[in-house]
Amino acid sequence: MNRTSKIDKRLIRRTWRKMKFSESFRFLSAKKISLNHRKTNCLKDSYKSSIWKIIIDADKKSFPVILKISKKLKEARPESTVERNIYRKAVKILQPFMPKVYFTKKNVSDRDLWVFMEYIEPIKGRVQYNPDHFDKIIPTLANLHAATMEDRFIQQEKLFGRWLPRYDSKEAREERVRLNELTLFYLDEAMKNKELNSNIQPYHSLLQALLKKGAEYFPEVRKAGCCIIHGDLHTANIACHDVNENEWDIKFIDWEGAKYAPCWFDLVNLIGVFLAYRKEWKDQEEAITHRCVHLYANEMRKNGVTFNSDPVELYEKAYLKKILEKSLYLQLNWAVTGKKEAKLLSTYLEKVRVFGKKFELY
Repeated sequence: MNRTSKIDKRLIRRTWRKMKFSESFRFLSAKKISLNHRKTNCLKDSYKSSIWKIIIDADKKSFPVILKISKKLKEARPESTVERNIYRKAVKILQPFMPKVYFTKKNVSDRDLWVFMEYIEPIKGRVQYNPDHFDKIIPTLANLHAATMEDRFIQQEKLFGRWLPRYDSKEAREERVRLNELTLFYLDEAMKNKELNSNIQPYHSLLQALLKKGAEYFPEVRKAGCCIIHGDLHTANIACHDVNENEWDIKFIDWEGAKYAPCWFDLVNLIGVFLAYRKEWKDQEEAITHRCVHLYANEMRKNGVTFNSDPVELYEKAYLKKILEKSLYLQLNWAVTGKKEAKLLSTYLEKVRVFGKKFELY
């Protein structure tokens, strides 16, 4: 199958028979196992992957299963390689934090990776999501971080080989230098744009001064500890069996942004980015952030990881670090090129001003 071929119900049914996937589901039943092709539904399809909900019939019972087909691309993309290897090689370590992976098979005809895993719905759309729900997610996030933190990761390192991006790698440092230069470029381009100039002007000299200092900020955030982070925490990537339970059995999905990086980056994604989009919580942002940060620090302490610096300061420095190292570049790029709506540009500019002053960067 070439890459222009469409993944559809017919292809799934044909490949199911050809690859004898029924044999791999013998743990469900010793009797006949079959794919209910009439109830096969596509949940998402992109150039990188195709995600389906399939139904397997066994002993007059039906079992929902997620089938994620990771497409083999002509030009390998790092994030696709990461996710494929998460499912194939890292399950031993990450299984407690992700839906159960039943098995993976590489389709010999096109080299796509077929991943069959436990069906768990994302929390997006199932609850009226609000900051109180952070309390149900943070304990699991802390467990993930603690399980792969520093010395523990070194013991597991062979499993992750060279395919898992590392924040301290030469490649990552060079990328931060490149993005730093591009951020300065797009900052100047934004100043030339009549529609953007008035928004950028109050921050222009401050940003130039900060960005020209270099591509690395707040080394104490890195020193606080690196671990495997998910890298893209939002409600569509956080799943739970029963959202009506007091305690949620959290599982993280869509791991293509995973990397070995400062642990606080995940908390910034979970809390900071959410609150940046949800303006209605602006007046409560400081209180929400303090509560969640201290909960995270306490959960990490339960798992044997302590922070020697004030957790709130570490969080705020990590937030500013992420903005200056990559997020500001993306927002300025989108604003100048029009590729996407730069919804968070104003918020990030203000965060740079407030946190920059707090930490005496200017």
